[in-house]
Amino acid sequence: MNVVNSVYKEIKRMFQSAVPPYVATINDDYHYEVWAVKKQADGVTPSEELLGYVAQHDDSVTVGFNYKLSEHIKKEAFSELLLGKMNVYGHIRIHRMNHQLHVDLQNAIANLMRYYSEKNWI
Repeated sequence: MNVVNSVYKEIKRMFQSAVPPYVATINDDYHYEVWAVKKQADGVTPSEELLGYVAQHDDSVTVGFNYKLSEHIKKEAFSELLLGKMNVYGHIRIHRMNHQLHVDLQNAIANLMRYYSEKNWI
């Protein structure tokens, strides 16, 4: 459980680096979720897109990203390592963190932030 808790906190810090301008909608000891709020032309109707989340379980951590991303965007945003671990819903189950996984997750978050900024989601 100590290893899982440590992995959870490490990934949570990665997502926390996006807030602000992104919004943390869930922030507790076992689940942390970050969303991009799209700027609407009318200034009244906000729209949200998931940047990502991390959830702690007894034996692992789940990291999730927006499952609605196109295959093209996924290939640009995520490393081969992450794509290989990712299920069709954009979820990755992690039992232990290693250096490459850490770097790839940080890069994925940065890539998605850049993509959302280019699309005026932030």
